[in-house]
Amino acid sequence: MKLRLLLAICLLVISVGTAVFCLAHLNRCTDALTEAIETAMRCAATESTQWAPATGEVERLWERHKEFLHILLPHINLNELEWALGALGEYQKQGDVPLYIEQCVRGLQCVNTVREMERPNWGNIF
Repeated sequence: MKLRLLLAICLLVISVGTAVFCLAHLNRCTDALTEAIETAMRCAATESTQWAPATGEVERLWERHKEFLHILLPHINLNELEWALGALGEYQKQGDVPLYIEQCVRGLQCVNTVREMERPNWGNIF
């Protein structure tokens, strides 16, 4: 009896610990992506010389975090985000500022949606 109780407590601690780790990592990923997208959008709006490096940073961050996000989250939201961020490089090469900024806004909306969907609250716990 004691062994079963101890095992149940260990499994609960492992489950909660894993959930907290995943949530913390998700927050770090989405914060980094949000900051990079906002920087890229500001560079595009001012037509700064930092526009290309900012776009490269967004693409690098997405490549770095997408595997973890695809494991953790439903793909439908990530597909939209991947499409939005994938188009940034092409719009930057073409110098199309309005479409670039539109894709940045779409990317920010997708990142915020992903963040809000995975935030624990009473509705999705019980």
